[in-house]
Parts: sequence; C-alpha cells; structure tokens
Amino acid sequence: MISIIWFLFFFIFFSYLKVIKIDSFLVYHTSAMKNLTQNLLKKDNSSILKIELKKENNKSMKISKKAFLLVVLILLSTLYSVNFMRNAQEIYTTGDLSFHLSRIKGLSSIFEGPINYTTFNNYGDGLNYFYPFLTIIPAVVFYGISNNLILSYVLYIWLLNICTILISFYYGEKFFKKIDAAFLFSCLYTFATYRTVDIYYRSAIAEAIALTIIPAVLYYAYGLIFNREKKVIALSVSISLLVYTHVLTTLLCSALIACMIIVRLFLSKQIKNDIKFVVVNLVKAVFLTCALTSYFWYPMLQQMNYQEIHSPFKTDLQLEALSISDSIIQALNNDITTYTMGLLGLVALIFPLFILKEMEKKEKIIYVGVVSTWVCVTNLFPWFLFQKTPISLLQFPWRILGIQIFFSSMIITLVFMKKTMNKKYSWLIIGATVVFLLVTSIAAKENYAKVIQSKHGHIVINEETLPRYTTSDMGGLYDYAPTEAIKERPHLEKHEVKVGESWEKGKYKAADNNITYTVASNKKQKVTVPVYAYLGTQVKVNGKVVNDSYKKHGLVNVDVNAGENKIEITTKYTPTALMALWISILTYCLVVYSSFKRFAPNKLKDSRYVTKKEINKKNENK
Repeated sequence: MISIIWFLFFFIFFSYLKVIKIDSFLVYHTSAMKNLTQNLLKKDNSSILKIELKKENNKSMKISKKAFLLVVLILLSTLYSVNFMRNAQEIYTTGDLSFHLSRIKGLSSIFEGPINYTTFNNYGDGLNYFYPFLTIIPAVVFYGISNNLILSYVLYIWLLNICTILISFYYGEKFFKKIDAAFLFSCLYTFATYRTVDIYYRSAIAEAIALTIIPAVLYYAYGLIFNREKKVIALSVSISLLVYTHVLTTLLCSALIACMIIVRLFLSKQIKNDIKFVVVNLVKAVFLTCALTSYFWYPMLQQMNYQEIHSPFKTDLQLEALSISDSIIQALNNDITTYTMGLLGLVALIFPLFILKEMEKKEKIIYVGVVSTWVCVTNLFPWFLFQKTPISLLQFPWRILGIQIFFSSMIITLVFMKKTMNKKYSWLIIGATVVFLLVTSIAAKENYAKVIQSKHGHIVINEETLPRYTTSDMGGLYDYAPTEAIKERPHLEKHEVKVGESWEKGKYKAADNNITYTVASNKKQKVTVPVYAYLGTQVKVNGKVVNDSYKKHGLVNVDVNAGENKIEITTKYTPTALMALWISILTYCLVVYSSFKRFAPNKLKDSRYVTKKEINKKNENK
C-alpha cells in the first residue's frame, strides 16, 4: 500500500514537471508515424514528406542520444553508489545513521498511528510530528519487502543517487539549453564532495534527499523571479517536497529565494511592475505550499501548542564555522571525513576569476553565489550576531555547503560552455572530467576506510549491533520529547515505573503501534510509566479507556487499582490532524487535475505531426 501511494505521488509530481513524458512521447510517435505513412502513399506530396521524414529521423536520433546518455548517467550513479557501499550487511559511519534507521523501522507502522513504540528505546517518541518523512518512504518499502534495515538503506541510497543525477540532468538541460552541459552539470552535482560527506560520512540522509530536490526548487524560483514566468504551481509542488523532506534546507532555500528577489529588484528597470508580479505570484505560491504541506506543519504546531517540546541541541555558530585555512586545506585534500566543499568548490572559486571579464550578468550573479555561500560557511561571517535568534537552529554553518555545491556545479558548467565550442572536443573534456570524478571518489573512499575508525563517534552497524543502535544507543534519542519528561531521564533510561512516590523496574511489551506495561500495586494510586504523552495519546487500564487527564511531567500518568494492572498505550491522529491530511491530499489532486487539464491540449499540439489538411494547404500556397 505504501509503495503504491509513494510511486503514484512521485509519478504525478514528475509528470507535471514534465520529467516523465510518456504520454507526449506516445502521442508524438504514434500520430506522427501514422500520418507520415498515410501521406507517403501520395506521390504529389513526396517532397514535403521527405522534409518531414528527415525531421522525424533527426528527432528520433536526438531521443536515442538522450536515452543513451540517461543509461550512462544511471550506470555512473550506480558505480558511485557501489564504490562507497560495497557491503550491504555492514556500514562504517558516524553521525545520524542510527537515527535514520530507527526512522525507517518506525515508519513501517505510520498508517496505524504516528508513533512507533519499538524504536527510540520504547519511549514512544513523537518524531514523526516534527521530522518530515514522505520522501524516505521508499526505504520503508524496501524494508517491508526485505525485512533487512541495512540492505533497505543501501538500496535507497542507490535509488537516491540515480534520482539525483537524472533530475539534475533534466533541470540542467532546461537551464543551459545544451545536452552536453546538462550531462556535465549532473555529474558534477551528484559527485560533489559535500554531498558525499552528507550521505556516507554524516549519514544525514534527509539533507541528501533535499539536495536532490534543490535544482527543481531553484529553477522554478529563478524562472518566476527573473524571467517573469508563471511557475506558481511548479514552485509550490517542488517546495512542498522539500518541506516533506528537511525543514532546515527549506528555510535555507527560502532565504536564498529572498536574496534572489532582492537581486532582481536591484537589477530591475521596471521595478513597480516587477515587484507586483513577484509579490503576487510568491504569495500564491506560499498559500498553495501551505495547503500542500498542511499534513506536516499543522500536527507539528498542534503538538507544540499542547506542550513544550525538547528541540535538538544548539551550538555556538561562530565556533562551528570553518576557518579559512581549514576550508581550503580540506578542499585540497578532498577528505570526506571533514565538512568540506571539496575540489569542486575550490575550482569553482578560482577558475571563473580568469574569465571574469567575459562573463555575462547572469553568470556573475551565480559566481557571487559561489563566493558568498563559501564565505557564510567560514568564520569570516559574523555568526555571533545571530546566536540568539531563530537562525541558531541551523546548528552548523557548513550546512550551507549544500547550496554552495549547486552554484559551484553551475559556474563550472558555464565556464566549460564558454571555453568549448567544438562538440567533439567538449565531449572529450566531459569524458575526462567524469573519469576524474570517479578516480577521486575511489581515492576518497580508500582514505575514508582508513580514517573513519579513528574518528570520534564512529559506529559500525551490522546484524549484531543493529538492535542496540535502533533502540537505546542512538543519536537524537531525546529529540522532540516533551521537555518536562527530560527531567525524569535517569528513570526513563532504566524503564522504571513510578508507583505512588517510588520508582521501580517496569515490565513492558512493545509492539509497533502500542506498548503495554504490567504494574502491581497494593492499593489504588497514581502510576507514571516511562512513555511520552502527546496530544492524541490513548490509554487503557485493564481494557478500560482512561478518559480523564493522563499526562504528568510529559509522561503517561494514570490511576490503577490494587493488584496487577495492564496499562496499554497507543497514539492516534487527532481529528484536525486527519483533516490536515485530507487538505493536503485534495490540494495535490486539484493541482494534478488543473495541470493535466491545462497541458493535455498543448501536448497534442506539440506532437507536430503532419496532417493531410496541412499538406494540402502547403500545396495550395505553392
């Protein structure tokens, strides 16, 4: 069921964005070849038919060439994946892998309820209220099929790499208008060092997924802001996927879009008209995005309004920013056990300086993006000014490298386009670049294998250690817990139950969507169990629903009778949260309906086949 929903969702999304053009492809070829065959029977139209047939052959060759390149890209992304994950049963890493494996396991019961009680040390963590999960569902599908978390994760990384290289190729072609430039851009972006760091060293899978979506978001934002294109629906749908993936990356992209608006207004000659167009369309995009993503933001705000939630740890932004020397040295080493822009970022900073005078305004703006995002990563930027603002949620300034590698890939591709005019020569350079990327990836992997085991916080996840890393010994164990519950952390860790005024070892049995504690009491009194209480938590004592207040200090607190008591806890979506879900679903359906209604007639027109009437009309004109 999950796999079908996920597949349909992304099929609809990419169909709308014209990534999947199955219908237009069929209409074009069937109709075109049918008409050409019919017209070939008429001798008086032979000259026109020869021209049209030649056009058809040229288009078929282009399609064949593109299909070949797509196959090559899939093979390259597969080689990239296999290089870093050669063992599907054991992973050496640091960072968030245990956290995300727990997410994947927990999401296997998402349709039964928002909380899974077999993960996060059986506390009933409400992670899914606060951490978006839609785009990681394919990994859940793989887990449902294989019942192997590590294999599911490896397969998902492979799928993610394929999606990244194909999506960046598609949007690269739309931006650069050249297939060779798009091919180069997609390879540079997919093989970028910081993206590799995100996936294989940090295991920050949500941020890596967000990097896959960023090209779509920025392309449509650019079209709306700089080219006055009505891209409201496309921009909203792409941003909604970003929201359903990673909130911090969404905020970074929003800040970047705000910068794009400022630049556009600064360059505008008709500022009043431009302001009106941009503001009106962006307001529409904001409202549409809110409707599309209500399933995420509404339950989150509802829970935050219900009680104070413990947020992930905060850092000193100025201390976490990289020094200039470290940033450059790490880039030269291309070391994926550091937070680096890699050789790609360094080349993007230096090479454009040699052709700065030849650059057009658009290219200079992109280069400014490369430089400014790099500066923001370093301690040159005054991060201390933002320490006590919501910006501190960023935690690590080097997260901005996700945007920097996008600009870096773009500027290197633009330099390539300026300096290579001959097609054969250009493909030779691209081939050499791809080989270089593969070689540096292999070298980075070998260095990673040697260094990773000496890194602080490194973990080895295999069949033996997996149960521990998806329960008690994992990162972010207390993220998004009720703040009051953290005060009882020593008792939580021991799974102790508070009977009256004393804490004692609890007996429990956890299932995916519920957990049951067995508590013995010598009299009627209050019992607190080490399970978080959220809005929507439901409690039964000896089979009877508890209707009164069951929350105390962020934990489940109920009255029990003398004797043995079974306390069963589960969590359901609130009625208004379910309403938010249906708003999102219906909005997506309306978007799909309006899009197909608008573009279906155009696809038939764009098929460009020659009808009998058109041939006769051409003859009459002659």
